[in-house]
Amino acid sequence: MDAELVSAKKYGLFWTWSYVDDEVAGSIADGFYIYQPDRFWEPFWEVFDKLGQLNNYCFNQLVASEAKLSELQAEYGRAVEEKNAGAEVLDYLSEEVPAWENNVAIFAKAAPIILLASFAEWGLKHIAITLFGDAPKKKERGMSDIEFYLLYLVRCGLEVEDTDGVLSRVGTFRSIRNDFAHGKWNELEVGLQALSLREAFTSVSAMFEAIEDAAWRRGEALA
Repeated sequence: MDAELVSAKKYGLFWTWSYVDDEVAGSIADGFYIYQPDRFWEPFWEVFDKLGQLNNYCFNQLVASEAKLSELQAEYGRAVEEKNAGAEVLDYLSEEVPAWENNVAIFAKAAPIILLASFAEWGLKHIAITLFGDAPKKKERGMSDIEFYLLYLVRCGLEVEDTDGVLSRVGTFRSIRNDFAHGKWNELEVGLQALSLREAFTSVSAMFEAIEDAAWRRGEALA
């Protein structure tokens, strides 16, 4: 649990719909940034269930990556202190520790964003097909898939509130995924430093919550 709380404090993520609190300090970690529907509608329940599943997978990977780095750092510290430690061991650890520091700083944080971006596209397409029976192919090359499918849902009659704000909050996914795909490591590192993983998951959750609300309002208006 200590390792989980350390990662929760560093990244802002935690197990979906779970929490840990302290009698004095109050809430220490929580996973309530993932919205949980209170009314059943299959496509939205599936989207939020899978979003929670993705959140848990990503959090688990972060905890495991941090644990691996801590293990190597401790092993290196012991090897330096031990007079009988072989040169091969020191050479190995002197390469592995920086490599895992880079893994934690770049890959461990980039992976959730890449997965989250793909998930957002899948979720929007899934809702479009389920609600309207179709999901057209994007022809506008300068438009992200997330923007395309969200605006398609709006054109189909869903009055999603603050679409500009929604797109602005999830807009960082495309640049980070593109920087990763094209090996722009300097740009990727800068982008990741300014990014909150909790805010990223919160933004995607809020986007689908806004779509669900619009769908219910549309259904009630047509009833």
